[in-house]
Amino acid sequence: MMMRVYLTDVDHFAEMNEIYNAYFEEQGLKEAPAARTTVYVGLPKGLLIEIDALAVLG
Repeated sequence: MMMRVYLTDVDHFAEMNEIYNAYFEEQGLKEAPAARTTVYVGLPKGLLIEIDALAVLG
């Protein structure tokens, strides 16, 4: 699994990381998948975060 997280503000990193980890814990995983996080100021107006995920099933 590959996860990429794009933030518009580095100050949102801690909150995003907390929510990200809690989500995967609720799904029954002991650890959230590693994610590459980038502060990216080019997101469309009004967006604070974008997450890109790629998973292979089977």
